[in-house]
Amino acid sequence: LPNKRPHKAMRRSCLWCLTSLAAGGAASNALSQNSVPIIDSKVRRGSLVACHAEQVDIIATQHAPSTKVVTTQQATLFGLTYIAYVAIYFARKPVAVVKSTLQNQMGFSVTALGTIDTAMLTCYAVGQFMVGGVVGGIGRTAALVTAFGACGLLTAAFGAANSVTTMSVLWGACGWFAAVCNPLLVLLVADMFPPSMRASAVGLWQTSQQVGGVSANAIASAVMAKQGWRAVFYSSGAIVSVFAPILALALAHLPDTPSPSLPTELASKVTTKSPSTAKGSPLSVPGVTSVGAAYTLVKMSRYCLMFWLPYFFSKRVKMGAAAAALVSTIFDVSGVIGSIGTGFLCDKCYGGRMISLTLPMSLAAGLAFAGWAALCAIEGSSPPLFGGSLHILAMGGVGLLVAAPDGILGGAAARNLCDYAGLSDDHSLAASVSGLINGCGSVGAIVQGVLTAKLVDVAGWEGLFLSLALAMVSTAFALRPAVAVESEAFAHIRA
Repeated sequence: LPNKRPHKAMRRSCLWCLTSLAAGGAASNALSQNSVPIIDSKVRRGSLVACHAEQVDIIATQHAPSTKVVTTQQATLFGLTYIAYVAIYFARKPVAVVKSTLQNQMGFSVTALGTIDTAMLTCYAVGQFMVGGVVGGIGRTAALVTAFGACGLLTAAFGAANSVTTMSVLWGACGWFAAVCNPLLVLLVADMFPPSMRASAVGLWQTSQQVGGVSANAIASAVMAKQGWRAVFYSSGAIVSVFAPILALALAHLPDTPSPSLPTELASKVTTKSPSTAKGSPLSVPGVTSVGAAYTLVKMSRYCLMFWLPYFFSKRVKMGAAAAALVSTIFDVSGVIGSIGTGFLCDKCYGGRMISLTLPMSLAAGLAFAGWAALCAIEGSSPPLFGGSLHILAMGGVGLLVAAPDGILGGAAARNLCDYAGLSDDHSLAASVSGLINGCGSVGAIVQGVLTAKLVDVAGWEGLFLSLALAMVSTAFALRPAVAVESEAFAHIRA
């Protein structure tokens, strides 16, 4: 143990075992006969529960084999779930692609199109709050298979609809079923990898969001150009549905036991469930309300840019519609880089402390938004400086920085919070926590849809970006309780 004088019994145990190993003795005998009890300690609510007189194997603790080799099963399931989540975007993006066509051919108003979007976002948020109950009732695999099958059928049915009411009902139902996909797939990926690799794996997996958005847009646009808007939904529904039987087969024999949950290599330390949280709601897990509040602000900021960047570059920077749409994809590309980079940075430099890393990244995102607001204020009504290049640079920086808290808080944070509370084996609770956090994020997405246009009309683009800067700074402050929970957990493990 660094910086601490080892207990006499520990010194004797280590010396005896090392001598035995050097002499070719059986390590297993040494380990079973020379273990050291952990002394009971009082732990505040929100930290890991100390082991009560549990026997800790000193040699196994400090010389456990590395688990940083990716197995074939891990790689296969990672790739399958990645592609599956890319596919689910074919049940989310088509309406955005065909909006102008629906307006021209079906005579729908802008308000009517907004009603369809709102139905989907609202039902999606409600569905995410219900994830834990769904998993507790039918299980993780059945929930995922049902979700993909239902989303495929509902998407195809949308193509045959003719009224706003019918479309709103179908799209809302599709959003409700799709709500379970992200929380459960992220938990599946988090469970597949040990804590030493978890941030990197989940960060890489989360890029499926950007890949899915780009892929769904591109294919939907191509299909609509050749076969019309109804064919977009028929083909998209087929793509989503095909993953229902694939997931049923792939997950049927998947072990229901998560990977080692402690965020360090001390895998032989045993944690027990805290009586105060084991049977409670997801809100009873320490740090959940903090992460949920922070994720609401992060999702609000990200979705604001996702929905309004093409409009901003078209109206404010004076680009053509096609050029504005193309330039806006830089936001997604920088998000991919930020998500992957943050995962590796977390594992390599922060020792797996994901939530702690999001705090400085959120502050940095706030500063980037403030700089963007200052640029808009300096330009005023004048033409954009350097042909709009500074706006593109600002967008890329913001996209990179926002991707960090977005990917972590909406990804593996739920699993880690359950780990810190000693509740790793409760899949239903972990799903509830993940659904709750992601549901809070969906609320943020809905709020931005209501406020963004009004804020731009009243305060201009500089006012919008300044508001987003305040939101990201507030995110950092909202995360402080969750960071304290994580720091206490790591401190206790190392004690």
